[in-house]
Amino acid sequence: MAIDPYEPELAKRQKAFQIASKQLNELLNLNVSLAHQGKVEFIEKFGNALEALRDYEHTGRELSDWIAQKK
Repeated sequence: MAIDPYEPELAKRQKAFQIASKQLNELLNLNVSLAHQGKVEFIEKFGNALEALRDYEHTGRELSDWIAQKK
C-alpha cells in the first residue's frame, strides 16, 4: 500500500525531522567554528549539539517506524 504524500501525519513527522536536521546542522557548524577558534564555549555548545543529535535520531526513527507501519 502506497503512502499518500498528502497524509497530514506524514507531513507532521517530516517537518519535525526537517527541523531536527536543521538544528543539528546549525549547532555542528557552530561547534566547528568555535573549535577552530579555541573558544571555551565549544564545550557548552557541544552539549547542545549532542542533544540536537538525540532529537534528530528520535524524529528520524519515529518517521521511519511510521512509514514502515503504513506499508
